[in-house]
Amino acid sequence: MSSSPRPGPSDVSARLRRAVETGDWQSLAEVIHPNVLWGAPEGGGTGCRGRSAVLSRCAALHADGLCVTVDEIFTYPAAVVLGLHPQRALPTSGPHVAVYQVYDITGGLITRITGYADRLEALDAAYTGAATTGL
Repeated sequence: MSSSPRPGPSDVSARLRRAVETGDWQSLAEVIHPNVLWGAPEGGGTGCRGRSAVLSRCAALHADGLCVTVDEIFTYPAAVVLGLHPQRALPTSGPHVAVYQVYDITGGLITRITGYADRLEALDAAYTGAATTGL
């Protein structure tokens, strides 16, 4: 009996890029852990838990006119960092701010998504594994 191997971080990063660029969040369903947690590094804020909640939230943001450009991707053995540039469909005044999402990967599945405003904090969390899964 053979089973297909789980995707590695490089495969997950390619899927993340495609999903962000196309808005096809359902394409990530097979690489998101059923109990994934999406939230702030310190655990506060408006996070969500569960594959369907994360996919629904992404789809709702996209439907609400949020467009996201991938500026950078960093792939680590157990994490992927996306440097993102979110924009509304209708331009707003003020500078465009980059955000950084760390996707922790365990066994080929995204187990936690953590948002950072600071690039170095995100890279450090991905490199050191500071954004632990709690699963």
